[in-house]
Amino acid sequence: MIGLDIRIKNEYNSYLKKIFAGIDLQKYDWEIIFDDTLYKENGTFQGIFKNDIIHGINKNGILNGHEFNNCISKENYIIYFVDIKAYPTGATRSIIKTFSDFMESNCELVLICVDSVYVEVYCKNSKVLETIYNNCLGEDFEKVDYVSFEDASGRTLKA
Repeated sequence: MIGLDIRIKNEYNSYLKKIFAGIDLQKYDWEIIFDDTLYKENGTFQGIFKNDIIHGINKNGILNGHEFNNCISKENYIIYFVDIKAYPTGATRSIIKTFSDFMESNCELVLICVDSVYVEVYCKNSKVLETIYNNCLGEDFEKVDYVSFEDASGRTLKA
C-alpha cells in the first residue's frame, strides 16, 4: 500500500494535527503548495499556514517540522483545499503533479484535501502510513481506506 483515502467531516477541527499524531515531523521540510484553510486569530480569519509563511518565518512556502507542528496544532480550523509535500530535511524539492512524479522524487509524503472532506495521503514509508491510518480510525473521521500502487498510479497529486 502506498496511500490512504480519508473522508473528514466538513467542520472546524484540528484534523491535520490528528492525522500527523505520532509522526516525527522534525525529519521533514514541509512545502505548503496551497493553503485554503480558515482559522480565526485576533479577530481576523486567515489560513493556518499563511501567517507563518507570509510574516517572516519562511516566504517560499517551506516550514521546518517545528513550524509545521505549530501551524497544524491550532485549534478549530476548517480545511477547504490544501496541498502539502514533505521532503527529508535538506532534500531537493521538485514539482509533483502525478503519482509517477511523486515516486521519482525525493518527496516522502503528500497530503491533499479537496472540497473540505476528501483527503488523500501518499507516503513512501509504510510505518508512517500505518500510523496515519490508525490515527484516522475513530469518530472524528468518516472513512479511511488504503490505496494500492495500482489504484494510485493514474492519480493527480495536487489540490
